Amino acid sequence: MIRDRGKMKWQGAFFMPEHVKLLGDIQTDSNKQAKPQLDEQELEEIQIIVMESLQYTLPIKITTWKNGFFKHSTGIVDTVDMVKMQIRFEVNEEKIYILIEDITSVERV
Repeated sequence: MIRDRGKMKWQGAFFMPEHVKLLGDIQTDSNKQAKPQLDEQELEEIQIIVMESLQYTLPIKITTWKNGFFKHSTGIVDTVDMVKMQIRFEVNEEKIYILIEDITSVERV
């Protein structure tokens, strides 16, 4: 009966760590998406929903875009800072800051 090393002989013997990192970076880059361009009507709708959440403490879902990836957060708007162009958003008792330019969509929950 022949006893060989099985899978062990094929595990990473031919890939250097730099190659593995490069392959991972290529996979990550292929999953990136372009930032959508918002027209004035969409921007106005975002503003209305954010202000409703601020005034009436209503939960909303904010979708942000950063470096090619979308992130969804659900919570309540705490403050809107027009000087720093950011929103303080309360998610599960935790306050996070979201740049207004990163927001791609807002939905009422």
